[in-house]
This record gives sequence, C-alpha cells and structure tokens, in this order.
Amino acid sequence: MPQFNNWLYLTQHGMFCRMCRQHKPPVKKGPLKRAFIEVGILVFRKDYIERHISSEPHQYSVKHQVSLASGYSVMQAFEPTVIMEHEAVIGGFKCLYWLVKNEMAHHTNYPKLLSLAQLLGCDYFEKLKVDQRNNYQSHRIVDEMLEILAQIVELPILQEIRSSQAISLEVDETTDVSISRQLDLHVRHLDKEGCVFNHFLDLVTLEDGKADSVVAAIKSVLQKKELPVDRLYGLGTDGAAVMTGRLNGVAKQLTDSFPKLVSVVCAAQRLALACKDASNAVRYMANFRNHLQELHLFFRNSANRSATLRSAATTLGGERYKVAIAGPSRSKPPEEPSSCAGCSGRRSEHKEVFSGQRSIHLLCHIPLCGCPLPSGRCAAPHSNAV
Repeated sequence: MPQFNNWLYLTQHGMFCRMCRQHKPPVKKGPLKRAFIEVGILVFRKDYIERHISSEPHQYSVKHQVSLASGYSVMQAFEPTVIMEHEAVIGGFKCLYWLVKNEMAHHTNYPKLLSLAQLLGCDYFEKLKVDQRNNYQSHRIVDEMLEILAQIVELPILQEIRSSQAISLEVDETTDVSISRQLDLHVRHLDKEGCVFNHFLDLVTLEDGKADSVVAAIKSVLQKKELPVDRLYGLGTDGAAVMTGRLNGVAKQLTDSFPKLVSVVCAAQRLALACKDASNAVRYMANFRNHLQELHLFFRNSANRSATLRSAATTLGGERYKVAIAGPSRSKPPEEPSSCAGCSGRRSEHKEVFSGQRSIHLLCHIPLCGCPLPSGRCAAPHSNAV
C-alpha cells in the first residue's frame, strides 16, 4: 500500500510505525506495549492500519514530525497547547481560592464550580481532563492546590515577621468537635514604622494537653516558619495552669529557652472569670439568669409564642428579634472588632441582659389572649394588669 510507505515498514517481527518509534509518544492509558510501536503487527489488514492512523499516539508523532520538518522546535509547536493548559490550571486555582475565601465546602463544590464555568464559556477547563481518571478534581489534588495557595499567601507575611524588630506569641489550647486537642498560635510583630500587626500563625494538633507537648509544638512551629527567636519578647496566654505553672508551665519552659521572653496573662479574661464567679455568689444575679433562661425557653419551644412576640414587636415599632439565650458567653460580636475574649464576653453578657430587658418590657404589652395589639386597644386582660 503506497500511501503508507512514508511511515510504515515491515520486519520479521511484524509491521511498525516509523514516526511513532522515532518520537516515542507517552503512554497515557492502556497497555505499555502498544501495537505498531513496541509490538509489531502480524495481521496484515487495512482497517488495523487506519485505526492506528487515527490513534492519539500517531497524531502526537505526526505533530512532532511536522514541527521538525517546518523548522520549528517541539516547544514552539506545542506552545498553544501549553498556554491553554496553563490558563486552565490558573483558572482552577482561582475557582478554589474563591470557594475558600467565601468559606464554602471546597471538596464538594469545586467540581461543580468548574462545570458552571464551562457552561459559561470557559472552554479551556477541558484541558484539565487529561483522561477519565486524571481531571484535577480529586480530593488529593484539591488539598495539594490548597497547600500551594497557603504558601503563596503566607510567604509575604512571614517575610514581614522575619524583618520585624520585635515579635510576640499568643497561645491558646482548644478541643475540636472530634475531641482532638489543638494549639492555636497567633503572632504579633512591629513593622518599620512601629505599627503592631496580628496574624494567625498555625494550628497544631497535640497528642495531649501537657506543658511539654505544648512547648514542643511551639518550638517546632518557630523552627518551621524560620522566625527570629532572638527577637521573641512576649508570650500571651489565657492564664490556665498548664500555661502559667510556676515549676513546669509553658511560660516557665519557654522563658528558660528564650531569656528575653516576658509572659503576660490576659487581664480581661481573668476579669471576666472573676465577674462570673462573683455573680454566682449573688443570689439576685443567679435568679435573674434563671428568669432569662426560662424566658428564652418559653419562646424557643413554641412557634406560636415566637410569632406573637414578633407581631407585638412590629406593632410597637420595635425590631424583629428573638430572645437570646443567657449564659457566660465570650464570643466576639462581628460588628465589634476586638482581640480580647474577656472584653467581648462582658459585652455579650450585657447584650443578653439588654435583650432580656427589652423582652420583659415587650411582654408587659402582650395580652393574655395572644392579641398583638397594645393594652389600650384590646379589651382582654393584659400581663401588666396581672
């Protein structure tokens, strides 16, 4: 067959493709020993030859052969493909960054977001689908992409910290939902103009909550991040016994390793705990908390009562709200940026008391019949008349 003479040749082991054996196309799927390339074909049939012509390895070899014949290099011949693949990878990183920035589940939503981008006309995402098994969407690939993004975001921050004149650490121990102990580390540093910046440093899983484990984790993070320990001057803790133990606490061990270190306990945290203990000793405060708790349960356990409360609030010109649970919470309100849990805790308790006062004031205008009208507009007996 003369039309195949330019690339097909015959040996005692069968027919081979001259171009494929010369350019060695990579094996993406299927057997390692391929027909016409590593293994000769002994069946002299035209459909076998035409099938090889339309195969991906042969097209790969033809493209290489054409680029060599036209004087272009292999990289120049594949430059458009490389650019498209590069754009696809960059687009995948952007989609993943958007999911993480908006605090969405990235493992489940990342493939869906790529599919949406393709529907909107981003055809270069097809380059991410190498084959059926490799498509840049597996959990392992997503985790590796997250590690790369984290390194890119973290690198300039670490460079600023390393060039700082003074740094300090804020350490707190916590337990996650899987009952695993974790150590939360934040770092504060000064820039060249003397401004203080606070950054999240790392979250380390601990084997136990002992002081030796906490100290080992802190030293490991300092070494891994290459922070200047000779300029480490401060350590902030919550005042727990494992942190401030006089003989073998975390602060004592770190002070022995870094003599310039000064340990400071959060004063607002101690004040919040002292206020809580003091209020527990006052019977009036305990009764007041119990009343707020009962008021919260009264409305939470009934949709009809909650609807009556909302209707009364709307009629009286108040805000649509629900009765908050009363408790010694130290959660930080989103509209009040503060780095101190104790201060935010006192504000949170104040808000609960204020919410309770509003609820009690509002209940005085709700009739026993459940009518949302004020007492002057309803003939039924009201709670303020009881």
